[in-house]
Amino acid sequence: MRFAIQRFRYAATGRWAVSIRTYLLIVFPFGYLTAIERELALNDVSISKAVSIAISGELACALYIFITQAVLLKNRRIDLQPIWKCAVVWIGAGFFRGLITTIYAGWGLDYDFVLANRLVPGITYTAATMSLVAFFFGSIERKRTEIKALNSLGNILEQEQSNLNQLELQNRSQAQHVLKTQLLPQIDSLQDGIKQLLAKTDNNDDSDRLTELYQQSLAVSNSLKSQKTLINSNPESSTNQSYGPTNYSYWNALLPKTISVRITFLLLILGSFSGQYSRNGIEGVKAGFIGAVVLTIFIFPLAQIIKRNMPGKSVAYPLAYLGAFTVQAIYNLMQPKIGFNLSNPYPPWYSGIKTTYGVYIASIIASMLVYVQGTFKDMVESGKKLRTNVDRLNQENLALEQSILESQFGSLQGKISGVTMALHMMGSMPSIDQKRKSELLAGANKLLDEALRNLDSIRGSAI
Repeated sequence: MRFAIQRFRYAATGRWAVSIRTYLLIVFPFGYLTAIERELALNDVSISKAVSIAISGELACALYIFITQAVLLKNRRIDLQPIWKCAVVWIGAGFFRGLITTIYAGWGLDYDFVLANRLVPGITYTAATMSLVAFFFGSIERKRTEIKALNSLGNILEQEQSNLNQLELQNRSQAQHVLKTQLLPQIDSLQDGIKQLLAKTDNNDDSDRLTELYQQSLAVSNSLKSQKTLINSNPESSTNQSYGPTNYSYWNALLPKTISVRITFLLLILGSFSGQYSRNGIEGVKAGFIGAVVLTIFIFPLAQIIKRNMPGKSVAYPLAYLGAFTVQAIYNLMQPKIGFNLSNPYPPWYSGIKTTYGVYIASIIASMLVYVQGTFKDMVESGKKLRTNVDRLNQENLALEQSILESQFGSLQGKISGVTMALHMMGSMPSIDQKRKSELLAGANKLLDEALRNLDSIRGSAI
């Protein structure tokens, strides 16, 4: 219960607590029509007088909303408002709508006040409809805001992914360079040296050891070439995520793409109560409730076909609206036969039109809710995939950088070790001839020169 109240407060007590757009499109039409119907039924007046009485209540209601929202809810665009303030606006709007019509009809036109018949439907319909509209459109707006935030986050992740892709290409290029210029030449040089020694040696034991060493060098060479091929292969493609439009317009929902059974039932109940109570009392409310249940039962399978994309979806839309009109009209004709002998029943065609309009409005609200919720869910999933991809690229780049660094320092260490071994041989073997010493010194100088170049390369890549 507490969660439901919090959810309602977050959605309904902000920007959409009062909105001229939703008021004019949803709250006003039904309220104005039922007020005219009520006056025609109560006093048997002409249509012009009924319109004048109804419009007096609408003008008073609009003025009340304008004043109270400016005083009580002036900060609703930037902060959530206390629920009691919103309730004062919603309930007060219905109260003044009913009160002014009563005063104008009684004092201005000398008709019966009939206060209960004007106040109860006005307060119930206006307060309930304004609060529901605030909740529905507030929920839609919150999702739109969250979608925009996810889109901004997605753009940041896409930019990070692009940067990591570029960095990965650079690291792959550098790793290829290290393999090509340092490791592979060294292993080739090692193999050549082993071949020369094999050609000169006559000792079987030494020959076996050198052959084994040569086979090991071949394995290392093949492993390095395999690694080079792997690095040369194209990195896993990173497809940019496709996000839904964040500037979804409410006008796009004028052609609904779904039908909501729950929202339709709520609007039908509100409409039937506000229309029937003042015309036919509690008996009319009962008849309206049964009619709403019958229509909901008819719409339910069609809504499931549309929701689940089942065969016949394209036919379900027009069938739902045509069926709503037909079912309601037939139900109005059948009311006397099922025990509802109302004093002021609606004409079947008129009741069918109003009901169809109610289904249409409910479908608009449902379509917008389904759209923003679906877009939000898709963007959450896309964001998770993008985050996973960014993490993968980051790990791959770290591994490549570590491999490059280890290869460079390993190559450097090997050259220094080679110089150390050459010096050790010159110092520990007095019988070595001068030509061999010169060869060892030349090789040591070459190794040190290559080591210096490697250090410069490592320093440059670090900077």
